[in-house]
Amino acid sequence: MNKKLVIIVSVILTIITAGIILKVTDSNKDKVSIATNEKLKSSKFPSEKDGFIQIDLYFNDAKDEDKNLLKEERLLNKEELVGEIIIQELIKGPAVASNTKPVLPKETKLLSFSIKDGIAYVNFNSSAEFAMKEGQEKTLLSAVANSLTQLPSVEKVMITVENKNIETLGGNYNISKPFTKDNIDTIKIQK
Repeated sequence: MNKKLVIIVSVILTIITAGIILKVTDSNKDKVSIATNEKLKSSKFPSEKDGFIQIDLYFNDAKDEDKNLLKEERLLNKEELVGEIIIQELIKGPAVASNTKPVLPKETKLLSFSIKDGIAYVNFNSSAEFAMKEGQEKTLLSAVANSLTQLPSVEKVMITVENKNIETLGGNYNISKPFTKDNIDTIKIQK
């Protein structure tokens, strides 16, 4: 009888401990999300004007390496910077323990990103191209399109791999042309 009581008490304590750990994890996730949102709201870029950020880069003098650094001014498109960060964050995967999982393999690299005429051009390395189930590929394309179309200048997404147009990432959806978050079902490859 005492053994049964000890086992029952142990099981109850284990369940309570697991519940407390899950509650702490969820509250930490919320704190991280809130902190990230606050940082975004308060972010100010140096010399920001008309959607561009002016920065100074410093390089070695080509004529005399012993001289001081030389300054070169650059204008960077703010939305392209944010778009690149969005894709990097998708590659990185969920920030904290949650019910979400990454949509891209961790080996995926973003080779280049640009926005032109309402289209976000996303160029991945070959790790983004792999056999996928239909639902997995739809989720990946939806994640990329929904994430990037938050930017005011992005209406469509064009994905390339290793600087080459491809027909499909996973064999189920034709991405040889730019797509929107709303037309993913229409680009499904009929088999």
